[in-house]
Amino acid sequence: MTSHLDVIAMREDRGRFARRTGTNVLVYWPHGFGDWVHFGGIAPLLEPSNRYAITRFGDDYVSVLDGCNGVTPLYSGERSPGDGSAMGAPHFGLRLRDCNGRRRRIAVAQPLGDAVECFAPEILLWTDYPETEGRTAFPFHTKARNLVRHLVAPDRLKTAPLFEPLKNAIDFTPSPEVLRIVDERLSQFAPPGTRLCVVSTTGITASRKNWGDGHEARDFVSMLRARSHRWRVLSMDDETVGDAVFRRVFASIEQPFARVFKALAARTDLFIGIPSGPLHFVLARGGIPTVGLWLAHHPDWYDEPNADAIHLIGNYVRERGFDRRPATLTKPPSHAHRVRYVAMRTMEARDVMAAADALTT
Repeated sequence: MTSHLDVIAMREDRGRFARRTGTNVLVYWPHGFGDWVHFGGIAPLLEPSNRYAITRFGDDYVSVLDGCNGVTPLYSGERSPGDGSAMGAPHFGLRLRDCNGRRRRIAVAQPLGDAVECFAPEILLWTDYPETEGRTAFPFHTKARNLVRHLVAPDRLKTAPLFEPLKNAIDFTPSPEVLRIVDERLSQFAPPGTRLCVVSTTGITASRKNWGDGHEARDFVSMLRARSHRWRVLSMDDETVGDAVFRRVFASIEQPFARVFKALAARTDLFIGIPSGPLHFVLARGGIPTVGLWLAHHPDWYDEPNADAIHLIGNYVRERGFDRRPATLTKPPSHAHRVRYVAMRTMEARDVMAAADALTT
């Protein structure tokens, strides 16, 4: 069964969304896990007289906004991210170019249809969330901050706390039920008394940002274990790295990915990762010693500063002048990341270990 609704469909740059007040807004956010985390920084700046709900086809990501302050997540019933084709019309039968401020009829399959009807949106906002790649100046220097200036009215922007690190509306507290299950799974290889390091070497958007073929990651794990026999290592993606891999430990848990990852983060003592969803989540959460590995991008393009993190930046980034773009050159010291530039295009285990030592000893 499919519900059909008439909505005013808008993009960030079509339909003058920022001027809308006192209405129900359904945010359609068919983007990656890291982008969902970054939306948590955008949400507190949106017009407060509106009501907001957010969804996509892929409850693995939607669930990161469980308990979010000011935004209600709506669930499609489809765990894996997609465009909704398996449930009927892709993207509710809407095309991004149709989002121009005019009224459109959308088709929303069940069980999402009932939730959307209950919310009764007047506006559907679908932004392609454009990449800035460091070309916008402070205070709109990150991908999320750049979108803010399109979604928030100019008079409201004048009083927004943009000169401070953005507060994230995500509730990072894990569900007690999910935390209990995660603890049970972790006890099989990382029982109480050990320390857990999570390593994320691979993303899904661009292979050039990945951490090699696993060789350096395995060398890092060896170095970490040489520091202390208490360390246990969970890989997010590479079965040849560490003591266990995420999908084998947690795949059978009947919970969306984000709920499981919230619980895992609560038990993580060290995180090593490339710029993909897990790293962005950990940086937004805070409280976890974190080493970011930037082989093809720069942290100034994406994340708010985090006192618990050190970012290693590969030589390719400097060769391309990515560190000399406005996002970096216009930031005040209060927004600076802790960065270390390395001489190689790849990320060597010894450099990662040195950063981890600085954070954990």
